[in-house]
Amino acid sequence: MRSASGRRFASALRSHSARHVRALLRSGPLILIVLLLSCAKPQSPDWQSAGGPAPLSFPEGHRYSADELVEIALRRNAALDVARYEAEAVRGLVDQVKALWLPVIRYGFGVVVFDNDISYQVRALRAINVNVPITGNVNLLGEFSVGQILFTSGKRTSGLRQAELFARIKQLEVVHVRDGVALDVSNYYLLVLLTTDIDRVLDETVRRLRVFRQVSQELSQRGSQRSNRLDMLKAEYFIEQVEQGRVAAQAGRFEAFEALRQAAGLQRSEPMPLAAAALPPAPGAEEWLSVYAQIVKGFANRPELRQVDYLQKLRERQVEFAKAGYGPNVFFLGGGVQSVDNVNSIIDQDFLFASLFVDLPIYDPAQKGRLREALANRNAADAFQRQIEELITLEIEVTSVDAQKALANVLKAARAQATGAEHYQAARQAFSRELIDGQDLVTAIGLDSLARIQYLQAVYEYHFARAKLKRVTAEREERYGY
Repeated sequence: MRSASGRRFASALRSHSARHVRALLRSGPLILIVLLLSCAKPQSPDWQSAGGPAPLSFPEGHRYSADELVEIALRRNAALDVARYEAEAVRGLVDQVKALWLPVIRYGFGVVVFDNDISYQVRALRAINVNVPITGNVNLLGEFSVGQILFTSGKRTSGLRQAELFARIKQLEVVHVRDGVALDVSNYYLLVLLTTDIDRVLDETVRRLRVFRQVSQELSQRGSQRSNRLDMLKAEYFIEQVEQGRVAAQAGRFEAFEALRQAAGLQRSEPMPLAAAALPPAPGAEEWLSVYAQIVKGFANRPELRQVDYLQKLRERQVEFAKAGYGPNVFFLGGGVQSVDNVNSIIDQDFLFASLFVDLPIYDPAQKGRLREALANRNAADAFQRQIEELITLEIEVTSVDAQKALANVLKAARAQATGAEHYQAARQAFSRELIDGQDLVTAIGLDSLARIQYLQAVYEYHFARAKLKRVTAEREERYGY
């Protein structure tokens, strides 16, 4: 059987629940609006998604081009994921500042248990002492509050503008990192092709030297004066030197290939055959550039220039925020408290309250320092913007000159390669006619090999210089890469 106090507590709990149900029914429209706002999922652009763009799929055995690896990198690169997550986090900051225009609604519920009820003694009719309960042994407390910022002298608006400008800066940081990833992938792809071509040239050089060594050995065995053991030893020495060069080229190719895999975000278990087997062909003399046109293009496309522009505007908003610190703030706070216990106590009651607070800063010695700091940061942002513009102008000029120098080196190296090939063919014919000795033919083989390698290096430097120029001018010929 339940005790009398237990029955009283159950009755009080039912009464408490009934009052809450009626209160909820009266506030039904407000709760519905709050639920709709909390359940609504804001639509974000593609770049804000945590995983970045959708993954790409290729058939088995597919050979990847440089542009395809760039696209894969823009979906898998860890540095880009970091930039995307940081940009998304700043969007959360914008949402927090926007929430300052909306009310804050809270409800709290608690149970307080005493080992004995709190009461006081009353002497009734001056004849008998009576204990009057203040609380019961078990007490239910419910609290409902609504808070709303009414006026901040422009602080909310200034804070929202700062958050939005910071979000734009982080969005442009994603673009900046994306361009850097595209340049890295393109550079590693070119390095793989360069080391492959150099290894191919060195392999052919070793084959020529071995043929010459075999011919020299046969001539020496027949007693010919055209060749002797000294020629054979010289050929053997050059073979060992070229073999060492092949080892270095193959190691460089492996390093460049693994760096390309890492930059593209591919796992070691994923095969990565490349579509190209050699460097792209050399350009012609019509590829000369206009430095002024490249500077104009860079100032129109570079994300860093827009970032410093937004930073300067953000500092302006911070000055506004510091000046608004001298203005008043108005805040409304309202709510209600309900208390129920298991006895008929005198505090078993409900009450509502409403408050209006006005915060007026009469004397704040730190506010002057905050304003001074904001003004100094604004001036620093102006100087930083000029500095970035000067540095980007210098970077574009230097990179344009490097691209022109690389083009001139390609043209010179092409003529040197043709001269080396012609010299080798003439030396080969002269050796077969006994006009020169074997040492001259070995020298011709070495010069031809050196000219071909220098030409390959010049072609690589040109393609890398052009890729870097597109990077510093933010020129994107295709959807992503260079």
